[in-house]
Amino acid sequence: MHPRLRTILAERRLDPDAFAAACRRASEIVGTAGLPSTRMRIAAALMSVPGGRVCDVGGGVSLYPLVARLMGTEVTVVDALRGWEGDVRPRVEALSHAGIRFVEADVETMRLPENAYDAVVAFETIEHLPHSPRPVLEKMVGALVPGGRLCLSVPNIARLDMRLRLLGGRSPHENVVHFFREGTPFHGHHREYTLDELRWIAGELGLVGIRGFGVNVTYESRKPKSALQRLLLRLDDGWGLGDRLLPHRLRHHAWLEATKPGAGTEPG
Repeated sequence: MHPRLRTILAERRLDPDAFAAACRRASEIVGTAGLPSTRMRIAAALMSVPGGRVCDVGGGVSLYPLVARLMGTEVTVVDALRGWEGDVRPRVEALSHAGIRFVEADVETMRLPENAYDAVVAFETIEHLPHSPRPVLEKMVGALVPGGRLCLSVPNIARLDMRLRLLGGRSPHENVVHFFREGTPFHGHHREYTLDELRWIAGELGLVGIRGFGVNVTYESRKPKSALQRLLLRLDDGWGLGDRLLPHRLRHHAWLEATKPGAGTEPG
């Protein structure tokens, strides 16, 4: 088990065996081969609130909300479900049947109920917003009950491979060919963030108990990989190789967990 996942499960007091069973069941429900990726399992662990209510902003039809649902969390996913037209409907039906509630709405114009959720999360979402994420994040904070948690993850713009790209004279942005030819409108990454920027944003939102951390596991990819690449991925996912070798600021993804002030919280 990845060390960060083990830490989150312990902090959230989630039973590792029950969590592993929920991951297996989630894969069976949607008919995917293998368990959810380490990145998705970390997201599922952060958003799992057994007996509580959670809103996932921009979660699409990913597996991690389903894992949280199987852990006893009441899950609402808010997403326009754009770009999933080929296979989204069967996934929506399968996830809905498992108890996940979908609200199809654009993230930027969505309406969320006030003081309604124990956690509101947005994993790999705010980097897709063409403007400041402030209005979206303020709605998310407003939807939290006092003492509720905001959880975010984004690609870390300062990760090691991005620094190497720049040293080699390459752009850290997405491929210019796709952007130039097909980017109107553009739904890719408009602005990625650093770990320190996420922490600063949480402070600006008035949150407390701010905790940021980096995780080096990468996106799921179907691209062919060499034997060495497969070995490194296994070491990263199972043993946390990148997390053991790299400081937080150089890891692939930046994560944030922070709390809305309320009963039992302390300023921080």
